Amino acid sequence: MDRNEPYRILGLDADADGSEVKAAFRYLSKKYHPDSSGDPSTTLRFMRVMKAYKTLDVELGKERLISNRVRARVLGESREDDMFSLGCLALTAPEAAGRRRAIRKLGFSGKKAAYVFLRRALGDRDETVVATAVRAVADLSAFQASSEMAALWARAGTTVRNAVMDAAEATGEPLFRQTLELAAGETGSHAVRARRLLSEAGIVKNRGA
Repeated sequence: MDRNEPYRILGLDADADGSEVKAAFRYLSKKYHPDSSGDPSTTLRFMRVMKAYKTLDVELGKERLISNRVRARVLGESREDDMFSLGCLALTAPEAAGRRRAIRKLGFSGKKAAYVFLRRALGDRDETVVATAVRAVADLSAFQASSEMAALWARAGTTVRNAVMDAAEATGEPLFRQTLELAAGETGSHAVRARRLLSEAGIVKNRGA
């Protein structure tokens, strides 16, 4: 497994600390556990989340432990994790890393109201922040983002388009269907990948390879 793959599965940056890994694991394992989701097809995603967490749990036990107080000061984080504070950080933290951390927490909040902030984060000036917001929207299962995601695809560069494809594949969220159909009508590697994902979901139209 690629060193960064466990982080991608959990929707995290490669510099995520132990608390972020645990928060992602708690949220995603509950979301994809067949007993919780009521959908046996989520079993594979649940297994991937479990494997990713176990891999990172071992790694983080050996590596970096940064003081939360120092990290918060550097990244412009608030001590409060309420929706409004996180939303403000997601949109106004001076460093991109601070905005990404707040966005990830919003995505793992399980609160649909978080989409109000995530929707605005999709327009951030930093592509890495937008990419994080894409995954957060998917983790939140914010189906109302379907049209917004398609519009984002139409204007996005390579970094964000890769993030959209990664999130669509990792989460299998229906909110990406419109975007995948749009991408499938194009040419190149993204189009091929989009057709494959649509085909796996059983909803692809025959567009050829």
